[in-house]
Amino acid sequence: MTQGDTSMPDVSARPRLLYQLASPLHRTAGDKTVRRRLDMLRNWAPSAQVEIASPEEGPSAIESAADAAMVFPALREAATGWAKSHDAVLIGCFSDPAVEALTEMSGIPVIGPGEAGMLAAVQLGERFSVLSSDPTPPGLRRRIRGIGIEGSFVSEVMVGGSVADLNRDPDRHLPAIVAQARDCVAQGADVLVLGCFALSFIPGLPEKLTAAVGVPIVNPVIAGLKAAEAAVLYRAGLPRGVQDTMIRSAE
Repeated sequence: MTQGDTSMPDVSARPRLLYQLASPLHRTAGDKTVRRRLDMLRNWAPSAQVEIASPEEGPSAIESAADAAMVFPALREAATGWAKSHDAVLIGCFSDPAVEALTEMSGIPVIGPGEAGMLAAVQLGERFSVLSSDPTPPGLRRRIRGIGIEGSFVSEVMVGGSVADLNRDPDRHLPAIVAQARDCVAQGADVLVLGCFALSFIPGLPEKLTAAVGVPIVNPVIAGLKAAEAAVLYRAGLPRGVQDTMIRSAE
């Protein structure tokens, strides 16, 4: 590449990531909770520029297949403008709702943190379990089969609290979370994945669980952030004109 050639993007620039909430958290939990999560996201990904968005519409929480199906209509319009100010988007739900459709609409990488977290788990150990809120959308094993890691999957275990319960009073649920984590390890899991983002944003929970059960704990939000950063770098190898064409085709 000659000096002054601008056909390739600057890979040294901090990637611009959007953490797109799948539900209107500013309404269900308040703006303070949204700001707290943004602070945590920025601490987890200091090498990126991270912003957060909370939709005006959509389910109050993703606890069923019907809830997950509502995410795309709630985000479709916003997705058409993501490429103007972001390099990649992380969807704020372990169920990875509408990731493929939103990638198609936006023209930029839209990362499913559930998949990213489970792929991280199989890099860390032989067998993993998922700790989920109760209720939670069905179909996790089918998703795992599609990813190709069913042979490493031990179980999905509910921790006994809904998304709203875990957001409202996480400390009350900690003994049950630890007990379920211990059961997963007893079943043969040597890595645990947090399968609900109410769990992922409990300060210090992975460290507490690791101390209690002695195995690695994957926070899928962190795994998703790192996957989003990597996706931006992978696309940096594309000539700028190709990237622009991909974005225009999504408009």
